[in-house]
Amino acid sequence: MTQMQVLPPETIKVIVPLGKYVLGDPCYVVPQEDWQSLLESCDYFNLPVGLVHGTQILAFSTKYGDGTYADNKRRHYPVDAGLIGLVPFHYAENVNPEHSHVVEFSFNTVCSRNTDGTLTFGSISIETGDNSTYEDNDE
Repeated sequence: MTQMQVLPPETIKVIVPLGKYVLGDPCYVVPQEDWQSLLESCDYFNLPVGLVHGTQILAFSTKYGDGTYADNKRRHYPVDAGLIGLVPFHYAENVNPEHSHVVEFSFNTVCSRNTDGTLTFGSISIETGDNSTYEDNDE
């Protein structure tokens, strides 16, 4: 007899409170001394929201890991930890426009990751599962 199998949802959705955030790989802006405890707080972002020093950080894994991914506004996001997400601006350090972009939501905003690798942060969409938008930094 074949066993029943529970499948994960097609899309993971998180509602993010209004505010100013740094969008990109969180490894670039989370203080280095907090990085390990953040990863442990959310099972290395197997759960999409981590907590460090009372600050929630959202990150979704990219479909193909490290590289550079483009959004629907033609901005690029280098990825070194296989993640793209939102770090509250007040908590981020060393914000560099070559690694991330500052975004501001004027209302609570739905962010999501689809099983095809599409990440959305409000009106911003980043395709991480489409090889045509993926550039491997190791080449």
